[in-house]
Amino acid sequence: MTDGLRKSGIGAVGDIPWGTHFCHFYENKRDLLDILVPYFKTGLEQNEFCVWAVFDPLDEQEARNALRRAMPGADERLAAGDIEIVPQSRWYRGDGAHDLQRLVGDWPAKLAKAAARGCAGMRVGVSAAWFAENDLQSLEACEEEFSRLAANRRSIMLCSHPLAVLGAGISNPRYTHRVAIARRNGSWQVVETPELSHARAEVKQLHAELELRAAERTREIAMAGSDRSQDANAMRHSEAALRASGERSQCYFSLGLVGMAIVSPTEGCLEVNDRLCDLLGYRRSELMRMTWAGLSHPEDLDGDIRNYHRILAGAVDGYLLPKRWIRKNGAAVQTNVSVNCHRREDGSVDYFAAMVEEVTGSDQSAAPPGEKVLSGREHEVTRLIGLGRTVKEVAAALQLSEKTVSTYRTRILAKLRLKSTAELIRYALKNRLAE
Repeated sequence: MTDGLRKSGIGAVGDIPWGTHFCHFYENKRDLLDILVPYFKTGLEQNEFCVWAVFDPLDEQEARNALRRAMPGADERLAAGDIEIVPQSRWYRGDGAHDLQRLVGDWPAKLAKAAARGCAGMRVGVSAAWFAENDLQSLEACEEEFSRLAANRRSIMLCSHPLAVLGAGISNPRYTHRVAIARRNGSWQVVETPELSHARAEVKQLHAELELRAAERTREIAMAGSDRSQDANAMRHSEAALRASGERSQCYFSLGLVGMAIVSPTEGCLEVNDRLCDLLGYRRSELMRMTWAGLSHPEDLDGDIRNYHRILAGAVDGYLLPKRWIRKNGAAVQTNVSVNCHRREDGSVDYFAAMVEEVTGSDQSAAPPGEKVLSGREHEVTRLIGLGRTVKEVAAALQLSEKTVSTYRTRILAKLRLKSTAELIRYALKNRLAE
């Protein structure tokens, strides 16, 4: 669903599309109410049917009282059935354990009933506290089920995760929500997805390395003095180091983990990678002539413009937000966009580095093998490995480095939930990908 954004009611998150499954991490009851009350209040104000599944440390009466304090007319909305506040006792089986199917089994019917009543869609809030205490494997299955239920429907799903039990769960890759938020230094902030965080760190490291090499080159030339031979050797050494560092940066830029672009504040795109070209359906030469605004969905452009002016004013150095783009064929594509700027010594913006991660609402577990789960390049690497090729042979066949092929292999194993190259070969043969 990409027919408009919805107000989340949470300042750190902003507007989100239908089908969003996101989470927040809490320490206490206050954290829960800070997020859940404005979340549901905003849903009711937007004519959305709301389901608030209440779990410890909150109870049903506390949730009702908090909503009354925040929203005049809350009792009328509760009486009319516009919001259901459901206690955790409703989700127990006879043996006292929680039942996932009992928790989510009637949600599609609730969504259909809401649509029949003229509601815009459905907004749900649940807690994973009971899973976190006992069974993290079941928690993962629960989150996958929530994502499946939210995808491609007029629904929004917010999960609450207790920090006291999950500990370092914010950075755990199993939590693959579109957005995650947590309280840091007294304010709620967006926590980046693992892939974007990794990409941002790699780009920052490579950029720092380039600047260090450039500084070394300047010092070496200055020290050479009048000795032309020494000067020439220093220049060759520094230039070789710069080329090697630049090649590593270009290699990461070309890996295709996410779409990437280097953008000038005044001259448009300075560089784009193949992944961004594929994502938007344009050739590189076409993208280089287009503006950021010309590629953006008109309804999502205001958020970009506001953040752009905040960066120019020096208020922030970057931002992360959900955003739609218009492909060359006219179709909209939903993404998460992460933008950071590099400033000159006087504080002005030299250029922007942008990373664009496509967000799909499809259930990949139902995708045909080798089609929706794997990208085109990953499919080719899988095919060659399935034919018994070594990493060195795959690298030669695809004109890639052995390190790049190893990176692709690791990503493929993770996507297909396989443990070894032997399992990958069996998978390729079984699904006829090695033909």
